[in-house]
Amino acid sequence: LQGRAQPVDLLVGYLAVDSNGMLGLPMAIASTVVMAFIFFGVLLGLTGGSRFFTDAAMLGMGRFRGGSMKISVLASGLFGSISGSAVANVVGTGVVTIPMIKRDGYPAHKAAAIEAVASTGGQLMPPVMGASAFLMAEFLAVPYQDIVMAALLPALLYYAALFIQADLEAAKLNIKSVPKEDIPAGALVATGLHFALAFGLLIYLLFWLRFQPERAALWAAGALIISSWLFGYRGEKPKAALLFSSLSKTGHSVVEILLISAASGIVIGILNITGLSFNLTYALVQVGGHNVFLLLGLSAIVCIILGMGLPTLGVYVLLAALVAPALIEVGINPIAAHLYVLYFGMMSMITPPIAMAAFAAASIAKAPAMATGWAAMRFGWSAYIIPVLFVFSPTLILIGAPGDIALAIVTAMIGIWLISAAIAGFFTSALSAKNRLAFGLSGIMCLIPAQAFTNGLLVDLLGLMLGAALMFWERFKTRKNLNLGL
Repeated sequence: LQGRAQPVDLLVGYLAVDSNGMLGLPMAIASTVVMAFIFFGVLLGLTGGSRFFTDAAMLGMGRFRGGSMKISVLASGLFGSISGSAVANVVGTGVVTIPMIKRDGYPAHKAAAIEAVASTGGQLMPPVMGASAFLMAEFLAVPYQDIVMAALLPALLYYAALFIQADLEAAKLNIKSVPKEDIPAGALVATGLHFALAFGLLIYLLFWLRFQPERAALWAAGALIISSWLFGYRGEKPKAALLFSSLSKTGHSVVEILLISAASGIVIGILNITGLSFNLTYALVQVGGHNVFLLLGLSAIVCIILGMGLPTLGVYVLLAALVAPALIEVGINPIAAHLYVLYFGMMSMITPPIAMAAFAAASIAKAPAMATGWAAMRFGWSAYIIPVLFVFSPTLILIGAPGDIALAIVTAMIGIWLISAAIAGFFTSALSAKNRLAFGLSGIMCLIPAQAFTNGLLVDLLGLMLGAALMFWERFKTRKNLNLGL
């Protein structure tokens, strides 16, 4: 891992003024695209958008069992999709959702864990992905829209796994719905529809009119300012100083991002001028012995370790420069490789010993930090599996024939359901150790994409048949016990 020695004057000049140094790509993206999206996110928060997302989630999910946990998943996913930090997302939504979850009877460490996992997932959910989507598009020289489409399905599967676990935990602990008096009225939530329209405008400008991301974000921000002044939310309209406050708060947030971007540029510059990035790529490939499974395992460990304590943008830039090239070198799809390192880098947020998002949630819940971290890993299990799947079968990042993609979606959803039941130890009733093992095995078989290897389709079919038999048996057993009054 030794690089080429460079004279100090050459090194300083290169890092200070070269386009591959401090003023390189991360700084360019941060000072244009990221700034525009931060402004949009700040406006959402100051005009009541985060409260609207929580209210909308409460209205939609509050009447179901375990409604408080599902509200946390939905609200954190919605707000986190345009937020630039998992920890900020935990703090922003967790102060509302975590006490609600605890009040319903969930243990404090589980309440904190579900919020941490949901908030971390926001960094993987388009359109912003913690600002990494824009950098990824530039690094790979592909349209931003392609990155977003590739990242969409894995993120939805991540949240599906979390949502299913929330439902099974509620059934297992006999957690009821949120009290009716705590659920906001539909008419009240409807007064905030302009937030959804601003978000919809952003998506429309990005994907239908193909605007540049920063231009689309500024148009959406302008629409949000006007609509908030016209309609307000919960009977309150923003004050005239809203624009000044938004710009001021954006400036404070951008300073941190720019510092991270400058540091990232310096790291990239040092890696380039010393040849260390090539050396690390070569070392990973050599240690992996061109064995893709071993290389993926090594890369995942490196990503989690290097990602500890870093914000999303810093995590991605570091891993895109150090780890992703090794994966591409052995023939992995470039988009899949970059998403892989992003996923495992972000898992450092919920993986002990430095699980920043989990520990932030634990402080709100007044729960043991390490217990929260381990629970977060359990709830976030899908994020450790899904990247491996789309590496071997790009159908999960929407690359391939429509029929193959549809099959991959169906089998992945069923597999997630079965594995979630095995982890929770509950389906329609408590599962025995033997049945948990069977549910887990059938779920793994279903999760394996049909295109992953020669007999992948056969494995999927066997998994589906085994899973169907297990689910039928559990439902039959539960009904029989109910009829017998057991």
